[in-house]
Amino acid sequence: MQRWIQARFGAPRFQSAGLPGGEVIDAGLAALAEGKESIESLLVSIAAPRLKREGVPIPRDVFANAEIRLYRLLEQSDETLAHARYLAYLRQAQSFANACARARAT
Repeated sequence: MQRWIQARFGAPRFQSAGLPGGEVIDAGLAALAEGKESIESLLVSIAAPRLKREGVPIPRDVFANAEIRLYRLLEQSDETLAHARYLAYLRQAQSFANACARARAT
């Protein structure tokens, strides 16, 4: 995967390429590849269809019901801010996907 990112964005990781949210996507892709459930891997699972359309290599197995699982995970750390954090993570994934689309257009 790092070679693909290097060839496309000139850096071995999305974070190094300066894409917004790249660090979260990098962590999510790594966790998914290992089958680990985390905030980041659940976010990548949610965003997988859009990320695939933008050419991001997504592992074959993503988490089912990722939206609910992510929200529940966020509730465990801070119930009062779970909704705000959930929306912030979704915006981060959207921003990343938009940046990938712009990069593809150039």
